[in-house]
Amino acid sequence: MGVDPTGAKDFYAALFGWEFRREGGRGYHLILLGGEIVGGLGPSPAGPRFGSAWSVYLAAKDLDGAGRRAEQRGARLLVRAVPAGGNGRLSLAVDPVGAPFGLWQGAHDEGVVLVDEPGALTGATLQTPRPEESAAFYHGVSGTHPATERADAPRWVPSFGVADVGAFEDLARAAGARSPAPGLLADPWGAVFAVTELPAAG
Repeated sequence: MGVDPTGAKDFYAALFGWEFRREGGRGYHLILLGGEIVGGLGPSPAGPRFGSAWSVYLAAKDLDGAGRRAEQRGARLLVRAVPAGGNGRLSLAVDPVGAPFGLWQGAHDEGVVLVDEPGALTGATLQTPRPEESAAFYHGVSGTHPATERADAPRWVPSFGVADVGAFEDLARAAGARSPAPGLLADPWGAVFAVTELPAAG
């Protein structure tokens, strides 16, 4: 994601307390929270065609096989099995309804480590005009049962935990975010995400 990586890092660091560690030489950074990996930030391997957006990757033990299954079920592969440094390989595709998604085969177990805590990923929802068709596609490709939501614009929307949704939305809007729909936020460059109220333990 990111038309303006420096601005995006400043925006998300202020909202979530994220830190960023550069990996490799192509502008990719691991996103860290308390030293644990919560995601990644960098230019899309597909180039600027996706603009600025959060990409959701589905784990694949056999990346080539998952790519073939996706194509057989009507997806378009835009990037096919490219190396991601020493971390693994990835493919980028667009599903039959038009939602971009990624496939990821890791070289080791380390990936997104911290989840379901404030500032970390809590899940991802597939917005699609045809939920049943889309759910069947992803089950056929990766065996997953995605959470779906009927919407005109097909896309994956990640959700991050926050302690107080209302306070977070106020802070995000003050930093330049907007609300394209109830429960959703778009950062200043257009990348859409959701937040889930998830109070800190203790």
